[in-house]
Amino acid sequence: MTALSKFKPKSQVYELDAFVVPGHWFFCRRIEIPTDLQKGEEEGFALLELEALSPFPLEHLHYGYVLDNAGSFAFVYAAYKRRFERVDSSDWRRIDAVLPDFLIGLNEMAKASSGLMLVSETSLMAFSFDERSNLPADFYAEARVTSKEGEELSLEKQLSGFAVRAKASLQIGHLRTWYLEDDRKWEGRAAWFGAVDASDSDHFRLGFNRSQIWKADLRDPEMLELAKKDERQNGVLWKAVGVLAALFALLLLGELYWGGSKAYLAWRDAGIVKRAPEVQEIESLSQTSVTLRDFQESDLAPFAMIEALRPYQNYPDILYRKFETNGPDVLILDGRASRQSLVTEFKRRLERFDKVSSVELTRSDNNTSGSTFTMTIRFKFGAFYQLAEANL
Repeated sequence: MTALSKFKPKSQVYELDAFVVPGHWFFCRRIEIPTDLQKGEEEGFALLELEALSPFPLEHLHYGYVLDNAGSFAFVYAAYKRRFERVDSSDWRRIDAVLPDFLIGLNEMAKASSGLMLVSETSLMAFSFDERSNLPADFYAEARVTSKEGEELSLEKQLSGFAVRAKASLQIGHLRTWYLEDDRKWEGRAAWFGAVDASDSDHFRLGFNRSQIWKADLRDPEMLELAKKDERQNGVLWKAVGVLAALFALLLLGELYWGGSKAYLAWRDAGIVKRAPEVQEIESLSQTSVTLRDFQESDLAPFAMIEALRPYQNYPDILYRKFETNGPDVLILDGRASRQSLVTEFKRRLERFDKVSSVELTRSDNNTSGSTFTMTIRFKFGAFYQLAEANL
C-alpha cells in the first residue's frame, strides 16, 4: 500500500492493512486508572503498570492498550518480542496497524453477561466480564491446533475442550462464541472488524476510532511516531489533492462559462448586425411618429391647414415635399413642379382662396428636371381655426 492510499475521501470504504498477531502470544490484564490523573496521563500510567506486571522491560515487549468509555479502566496487553523473530516486520511502518486478533473483544458492544469466546485462525481466546467496566475483567487463550499426537483434531472437539478450561480459569459458567473474520475495513476515520455469532450465524461489525487504533497498535513508540507523521503528511497531501481538484473544477467551470459567454456574445452580435436595418427603420418610423404626434397635438392644427390647400394643388403638377409652421396662421410649403409656370399658376390659385391673406414665393429654383420652390402662405386671422372647428 502506498503512503497516499491510506487516507481517502471519508465516504469510501477500503481494506484495513493490518498485521494481526495471534491472541495466545499475549499477557493481558485490566487495570484501574486513578481518578486524580490529569487528562493524557492515562497512557503513561497504563504502561508503568504493565511493566510492573511483566517479567520483562517494555523494550523487550510489543504492547498496547484500550481504555474503557469512562476512562476508569485500561485493558493492557503485551507479547515478548522473541515470539516475533520469524515475523517480517520490515513493512510495519507502511501498514495501517499491528493489532492483536482479540481486539474486537475489547469493543464496548462485545460485553457479555458471563463470558465471550473468540475463535481465530491461530488462537482460541476467552474473556470474562463484570459490572465495573465494559472492558473484560480477565483473559484466557490457547493456540489453535489441527492435530494432536498425529490424530486429527476437529474444531468442535477443540472448542469443547477449550471451553471447559476457559470456564475453569475465568470462573464463569457460560461462553458465547464468536468466529472472527478477515473482514477488516476503513470507513472514513473508523476501523471495522467482522465476526460471526455462533448462536445465530449472524454477521456483524464492531468499530474503533483512529485514536483507539493508535493506542492498540503494537509497534514500537518510535515507529508509531513515524507512522503518525506519515499519516499526517498523507492527510495534507489528500487535502492538497482536494484543493487542486477544486481549483481545476473552478478553472474548467470558468472555461465553460467563458466559452459559453463568447458563443452567446457572438450569436447576439450576429443578431444585432442582421437586424440593424430593421432596427434603423423602426427608429426612423418611431421618430416620424413622435414628430407627427407632436405636430398634431400642437395648437397649430397643421394637418387641417394642409387639407385646406388640397383643392388648389392640381396633383401631380405640384408635389409637396415639406411643411413648416410659423405661428398659428402661417404655413411654409416646400414643393416641386415640372416647370416654373405651374408654380406661378399655383400661387395665383392660392391667392384667390378666401381663407388666405397672402402668398409669398420666397424661393424658386429652375433646372432641367423642373422647379423647386418655397412659399409662405398666410391665412386670414382666425380662418384656419374656424375651419378646424367646422371639421370637428
